[in-house]
Amino acid sequence: MSAREQILKAADSLFGEVGFDAATTREIAELSGVNKALIHYHFKSKEALLEALLDDYYERLNTILLAELRKEGSLREKMKRIVDVYVDFLSRNLNFSRIVQRESAGGGQMGRIRKHLVPIFQPGIELIEEAYPETRSGDLAAPHLLVSFYGMIVSYFTFSGVLERLIGKDPLSKNEIKQRKRHLYRMVEIVVASLEEAAVPDGDRRGRKRQGGKP
Repeated sequence: MSAREQILKAADSLFGEVGFDAATTREIAELSGVNKALIHYHFKSKEALLEALLDDYYERLNTILLAELRKEGSLREKMKRIVDVYVDFLSRNLNFSRIVQRESAGGGQMGRIRKHLVPIFQPGIELIEEAYPETRSGDLAAPHLLVSFYGMIVSYFTFSGVLERLIGKDPLSKNEIKQRKRHLYRMVEIVVASLEEAAVPDGDRRGRKRQGGKP
């Protein structure tokens, strides 16, 4: 592992554990086992170090998510695959959620986080709207659907410490992560079923009801 990678790993640990403001470059140097001067050589400042760390996380995450969006399959299949890889990524990178949560709550990197989210949100919105034009507006508008799933996935990790007390189990255990995925898959099924129902013309929908719901 290079000195730069050691520094990033140490910063990831400290920023995730105590937060950006509380962590010092001296502590990062000690944890990474490098001279403090090397931090300034590679990153110039603690702020630049955090920026590099966020860039690395989002570049890896967005590459994974965009790859799933581009694969063949129905909206239902793509949403389930995205749930799968997103949950796996966050479960492997627990500090990422903690760092983003702190920065989103008043840190100095909101602009950077927004910049990284746009390239993945926009294709997601377009995918949903293309599959179901009805989602361009209304109660099932594509942007709100994406925000809802984003919240269901990310909040599970950012509030895992709180959830442990609420559900009486370790939410980050392998079994609970598996259960979380199954729940999210069911949410996908419910949402897609609603979209399919909304796509049926009113006349056909009334006809189905008269026939007992049969197509």
